[in-house]
Amino acid sequence: MRTEDRNAVYRLALGVTAVFSLGLFLGWPLAVVGAVFTALFLQAPAALPLAAFAKLFIFSIALMFVSFLLSSVFAPYPVVFLILVAIGIILSFIWSVSSAGVLPGVIALMGALMIPNLVLQSQDLALVLVFWIPLNLLFAGFVSTLMFTLIPAAPQNATQAKDASAADFDKHRRIVRMSLVTVPFALAFFVSGASALLVLFFVALLSQQLAAMPAAGKAVAKAMLTANLLGAAASIICYEVNVIAPVILTPILLCFFACVTLGALGKSHVPLAAAGSALTTVLIVYGGSISPFSDEADVKSITRVLQVASAALFVIIAYVVVDEFWPEKKRENPVNA
Repeated sequence: MRTEDRNAVYRLALGVTAVFSLGLFLGWPLAVVGAVFTALFLQAPAALPLAAFAKLFIFSIALMFVSFLLSSVFAPYPVVFLILVAIGIILSFIWSVSSAGVLPGVIALMGALMIPNLVLQSQDLALVLVFWIPLNLLFAGFVSTLMFTLIPAAPQNATQAKDASAADFDKHRRIVRMSLVTVPFALAFFVSGASALLVLFFVALLSQQLAAMPAAGKAVAKAMLTANLLGAAASIICYEVNVIAPVILTPILLCFFACVTLGALGKSHVPLAAAGSALTTVLIVYGGSISPFSDEADVKSITRVLQVASAALFVIIAYVVVDEFWPEKKRENPVNA
């Protein structure tokens, strides 16, 4: 493994484990979201500039409050409420495709999906989430910046490559493609009265990861599905280890081991290039279901695995179906005279 790849794995393992561990010790709301944010920050080739992070943080605060206010006002009117949810999802995709990036797109989808769903359950809990999502983002940004400072990344010029790839797809098709997959899932989720917030978070994350690929295709879909099944299996194993050794140090060591293993797998040349998705699945399923080692831990873990696996299967198959009937057509690059 190259030195830079090894350093990237170290950054990922130390940063994510630090946030995951503090979440366990301090017990702040939705600490697993902070761990996932940290993983997304540290999977980037370089630290996010301070100005860009400040804009992202302010955007997250404003978005959560606007989502909370609109959801609270229109919650008594189901039809209007669902229309607003659909519009919010589409606007999130439009903003994401407009060079915003995966993480801002995930935050936008969280505002469009998680806050409205929680408002229907409890406005007090929704207001707690409004404050804690930006706080989790802030803490994840601080830890990831610290990791990039302690273990610097090799300088690289990614601007030109990013601009080149960004011009090689149909933005309108990508927005419609993402909306055709996510909007029906979200509406079915709300109409059924489901309340698994972390499943919505997982769908927002997976949708953005698949959206970053102009055409999913069967090969990419297979890799993503395999990665998420790997993450689900790893989560079950983690629970079994917790049963054997029910001490606070166990989940911390398991998180570090998962980050090192899946991070190294992602940097390898193994066909499973979507190992980063497996890591986020482990964090969401295992971290989201972890409790003070009660007797219900196994039941919670199995239920969460089934929920996330079903959501992943639906989203991935839906993307493949849309790509099959509406394939990507690359733009013609103009020939310089």
